Order: sequence, then C-alpha cells, then structure tokens
Amino acid sequence: MQYQKLRSALVLFCAVLSFAMLAGHDAQAAPEKKSAEVAAFVNGEPIISAAVDGEAKGILQRFYAQGQQPGEAELATIRTSALDKLIKLELLSQASKKAGFAVDAAEVENELNGYKKNFSNEGEFTKALAAAGMSEAELKKQIGKNFAIQKFIESNFKGKVQISEKDAQDFYSSNKEKFEQPEMVHARHILILAKEGDAKADKDRKREKLNQIKKELKNGADFVELAKRFSEGPSKDQGGDLGFFARGQMVKPFEAAAFSMMPGDVSDIVETEFGYHLIKLEEKRPAKTVSFDEAKAKIMAYLSQEKLNANIEAYVTEARSKADVKIVGQTQGKK
Repeated sequence: MQYQKLRSALVLFCAVLSFAMLAGHDAQAAPEKKSAEVAAFVNGEPIISAAVDGEAKGILQRFYAQGQQPGEAELATIRTSALDKLIKLELLSQASKKAGFAVDAAEVENELNGYKKNFSNEGEFTKALAAAGMSEAELKKQIGKNFAIQKFIESNFKGKVQISEKDAQDFYSSNKEKFEQPEMVHARHILILAKEGDAKADKDRKREKLNQIKKELKNGADFVELAKRFSEGPSKDQGGDLGFFARGQMVKPFEAAAFSMMPGDVSDIVETEFGYHLIKLEEKRPAKTVSFDEAKAKIMAYLSQEKLNANIEAYVTEARSKADVKIVGQTQGKK
C-alpha cells in the first residue's frame, strides 16, 4: 500500500456503515413490510431486503471497478457481508437511541441539502430516490439515525483511543514500502473526443480543431480558459486539470508524452483511444521516500482510526451476542 492509499484508508467506521442503507430503504421506516421483503429482524426491528440489495450492489461495483467478476459463491458471500453490515448498523442505531442521543432537525436538513447538490435539479434527486425505493421522509429519518450513531461513537469510543509517537514510529519502521512515492507529474489537457471507428473525415476535422486551439495557445491564449471552452473531457470545468499522477495511471501514449515534458511545456497533438489531446505540464515531482516527520500526523490518524474501528467492532460483536437477531429463513433466535 503506497502512501496515498494509506491516506485514503482514513475513513470513519460509522461512515462505512451508516451510508449502506441510503441505496435502499430505512430498516425501521416500514415495519409493516411483509416478511418476504424483510431480510432480518434485530430485536424486532426489520432490515428489509431492498436495503441489503443496495449495500450488496455497492460492494459489487467495487469488484467490477477492479476488473473482477464474482462467481456464484462470491455473490452469496457478498450478500451475507451486506446483511452483516446492516445488522451492525441497526445495533449501533438502537444503542444510540437507548443512550438518548438527539439529532437537531437543522443538521438533518443541511445534510439533505448536501445530497441534493449532487443532482442537477430537484426532479433528478426525486427520480434517484424513487429508483432506490425511498421517500424523502425515509431518507431524512436515515440521516438522523446516521448522526445519532456518529454522536454515540464520538461519546463512547473516540476519547478512549490513545496512540503514541512510538506507535507511529514503529509502524513507519515496519512499513517503509508504504511511504515510497513514485515519480509524479501534474498535467492539464484539452481533449477532443474521437473513436477509432469514426470516419476519417470526422477524425481529420477534430484534429484540425485541436490544431486551431494550439495556434491560439501560441498566440498567448490561456490554456485553462481554452480547456474550459473547448475540452470534451470530464476535467473541462477544472480547466483540464488532472492533478498529480504516477506512471501506470494514464493510457500509454498520454503517459509517454506527459513524462517526457518539462513544466510549462505544451505537447503536440497526442492521439489515444479517447481522442486527441493537448497536454500542458504544470509540475514534476521526483520519486522520494516520505520522511517520518512528514508522515507522522497521518500515521497517527490512521492508527487511531484502526484502533477505533477495532473497539467498535468488539462492541458490536458483544451487542450482537446479546441481541435477538433473526435472519429470515433461519429458525434460530440469536445469530
């Protein structure tokens, strides 16, 4: 795991769990659901199958993103894992409710508005809710539960986590390979989309369009502004900014051009499977080993999170051993 991956691992346990149900229904929103629609009961509270399907779908997407195609046995394991997560979430929710953690309506409304900003308009948001089988009221209720769980975790677990500098130093010494940063470049591009199967006349026209853009650059035009006006890639609104990337993260022709340039250079037209590119190199970073002093704060945050996760997992395991958990289709009371 490289240094960047270590940073990405700093995710709250409760966040991993709490958003699982946003792709399906609220487990407590409809207790009148028929048993055929319920996957499990936790102390009498239902977890409905649609919620499990939503969580399982999220896990599957991560498999597909890595180019993996799960087999039948793996699919069954994924669904079991999804249900297990939602049972943990429900146990934490019940614990937070029992502890009396209240949630401010303004907090819920603010979070809801944050979700809405991810959609172009209210209609798209409503359509997405309908596709997930949720109402806005159910979503708000789930958001409230998420906040209550977070407050419960902060109150009962976070203060008990203590990580020393020696712990961080030991981790650094034992995991030197995690702190190796490869050579990286920071680039922008202007992309004119073209496919291999396009007619030659169309491809020639698109290449000529990029030639005209390059002429504007030579005449002093700003790369960022031209990217915003003409680029057809997803980075258009950011002025074509692709951030820093290492070798192996871009298609070969693009990578070869970017790593052969010097900061400030603009490439000739580069053809890839996506179309035609003009690349501007912003910065270069040589390969290096991140020092302990540079990494210390992030290591301590990572170790704190790991310990917090372990403490919550232990709590949930004990709570489950005492709870009445019925998996629909199984006869045992405690699971």
